[in-house]
Amino acid sequence: MKYKDLAKHFTENFEEYKTILQEHIEFNDEILNHVFFGECNDYFIELIGKEKEIQKIKELFAFFEQMATQGDDDVKELLSVAILARLGDSKKLLQAAYKYMGDETRKASDEIEKYWGRY
Repeated sequence: MKYKDLAKHFTENFEEYKTILQEHIEFNDEILNHVFFGECNDYFIELIGKEKEIQKIKELFAFFEQMATQGDDDVKELLSVAILARLGDSKKLLQAAYKYMGDETRKASDEIEKYWGRY
């Protein structure tokens, strides 16, 4: 999984985020992956926090696991600092997220939590 194709790959799997990507491109004239995924975080947090669409949450975390296992270094860094660090801002949300994390995503989450001194 290549960083330059990440947003496109993500929205192919999660079509509900295509509108966010289109607005992002219109505003920025390009895809800035860290910014785009930062813009998606509120949606991730709402989805995980409600824990109602379990299948969708599982699919999202399966994608995160792909990022952690098949992504290049920039993809892995984005996962840690733009997504997992934000989930760790709330202990309750992080506890909910742990239920869906794969092994490598959990490892990356633990590392970023340790980095921020929250572990």
